[in-house]
Amino acid sequence: MNPLGVLSAVVALAVFPGAAFAGVTSLVSSWAGRLPAATGPTPLGGAAAAAGVVAGCGLLALPGSPLSNLPAGASLAGLVVLLAAGLAWGTSDDWPWRRVAAAAATLLPFLAMAAATGTLDIPSLAAAPLEPARIAATGAALLALPALVRPFDPSAPRASRGALLGALPLVVTSFATSAPLAALPAALVAAICALSAIAYAGLIGLVRRPLSARAPLLGLLAALPAAAAIALALA
Repeated sequence: MNPLGVLSAVVALAVFPGAAFAGVTSLVSSWAGRLPAATGPTPLGGAAAAAGVVAGCGLLALPGSPLSNLPAGASLAGLVVLLAAGLAWGTSDDWPWRRVAAAAATLLPFLAMAAATGTLDIPSLAAAPLEPARIAATGAALLALPALVRPFDPSAPRASRGALLGALPLVVTSFATSAPLAALPAALVAAICALSAIAYAGLIGLVRRPLSARAPLLGLLAALPAAAAIALALA
């Protein structure tokens, strides 16, 4: 086992672009998004969901991420599992078909890009010549997020809702900007992605009341850019 490789993985998961970086982004996103407090105490599962989501951001396709230099790379499958666990443990356990549709609109474009490139390696997916598909997939995920995460649902722990509100935009933004911003310093790219996630949270906080009622409709509308992303990836 390579000690430097292990240290690199620890740094990626704990500091950048993992728990510390994503955790601060999620905390600020919770404030910017005006997330209501939970009606009850945070259960262990909710706290674990929040921790898993922010740690999962160690797999992000950001330049300078230590994991991008490891021989094993960083797998999209691992990131999807951590985010799915965060949704399962840290949000409402009610999954009507509209919420399932929002989840499909978020996930399927990335699976289509993986199929098109023949890899689940995140840095490879971010660098592949699929920029229009990545942009469409980002739009789909951002449209679907209110229906998927339900950030204003006080029955779910605020910590997990805030972690998902900060992490999901961070994930899709890192995919969309990795190639176009590759020439910029790593710290600047990370700052752009974090500020984009916070700005998104601020936007949904401003339109909180109408958004709470129309979130399922947005989840369905996300199918349009998701379909475009899939078509562009597989063309």
